[in-house]
Amino acid sequence: MAPNSSEDSTDQANHSKGASVHKPDWLTPELFHEFLEKDLPNYVKVNKFEVNSAVAPGENFLTVMMRITMEVEMPDSNVESISYMLKVNPRTEEMQYLVGDWHLFEKEQMVYTKYLPKFEEMLQNAGTSVKFGPQLLMPSCKDIKEAIVILEDLRPKGFINVSRRLGLDMQHTEAVLRKLAQFHAASAQYVQEEEEISHLFDRCLASEQDNVVAYRHSIGRALRANLALYGDAQYLEEKLKTYVDNQFEAYLLKTERNPEEFHVLNHGDLWVNNIMFQHNEAGSINETYFIDYQMSRYGPPAHDLLYFLISSTHMEIKLKEFDYFIAFSENLKLLGYQGKIPKLRDIHISLFKHGYWAYAIITNLLTIVLCDPREDVNIDHVLSANDGDDVRMAMFSSQGYVDCMRELLPWLDNRGAFEL
Repeated sequence: MAPNSSEDSTDQANHSKGASVHKPDWLTPELFHEFLEKDLPNYVKVNKFEVNSAVAPGENFLTVMMRITMEVEMPDSNVESISYMLKVNPRTEEMQYLVGDWHLFEKEQMVYTKYLPKFEEMLQNAGTSVKFGPQLLMPSCKDIKEAIVILEDLRPKGFINVSRRLGLDMQHTEAVLRKLAQFHAASAQYVQEEEEISHLFDRCLASEQDNVVAYRHSIGRALRANLALYGDAQYLEEKLKTYVDNQFEAYLLKTERNPEEFHVLNHGDLWVNNIMFQHNEAGSINETYFIDYQMSRYGPPAHDLLYFLISSTHMEIKLKEFDYFIAFSENLKLLGYQGKIPKLRDIHISLFKHGYWAYAIITNLLTIVLCDPREDVNIDHVLSANDGDDVRMAMFSSQGYVDCMRELLPWLDNRGAFEL
């Protein structure tokens, strides 16, 4: 049988059926007319138009994701149901400013329209049929003043998320790493064959301004305040304080385009909620798609590997199978890559060199991954330097996070992850 989509995914599915969200004035059936004409040719009219949240509270952070469901009347009087995904700006002015300053919509649209089609084409020409994510739908309507992203809805095709709190088993981990190897290899070949990746992708958050200083220090304090819960970890207090006081924010760190180091387009935010799986009746994985390319970054593949393996796998895979490696060389050779192909040793060295991602992951991401669903875990509360203290303390002291940190903190410390 297929793996349980988990209470996380079930909550999301149930939530999306009945939870309404703010509906902008411009959000009408007319926006989807050209897509309906393609998907349901000769349709007569839209009888019902519903706008619901696509995710449960606490499951989506930087932007707002909606599921648009329509009941469409056909010429034979039958009614067809169809749905699309719509990503829009958050409602608060502060978050709208940050999303704009970080160029999240611009980056994601560029990945979907420019890079993914070319990556897929190159692999197809090399004899491998690959698709990296859902279809982007670009409306021809020019009247909309807001930045939006419209995507096909993957759930009718049987795609699901796996529990973020449980993490991925080896079968799902291997599927992600295989797809990631293809994505990285295709991007490296793209640079060799076509052109450089846009400098907009030198950072995850494409801003030269560090506008999260107060937030970074507040989550650092929350981590250190709870060290006693993480077993014998209080010896790390001074080291962690020194680290956060001196280490630059990883999400804003600019890639040094060093020709001596193997670089690829990283997904940039590759954690379990941004990965969807389609299974057959026997439970085997048919397909793996990545979603949410808004924080993609050009840099060493160590970024995606650390981000994914630390945040989204079973604990035993995090610790015992961390050195598991899907050979990028196979995909690079398939594509006819003429540059220096990294060896396994090169990847291991890169994982240590860019180990600064570990601190960013355990303080920014793992707290979200492992916390219980709660409505006040949202971006406004989490980023607030003062109002979010209670929320942050609850996240850093949640039982799932505590259990993980008891094993993960000393392991990361032994790898030198908190050394400047």
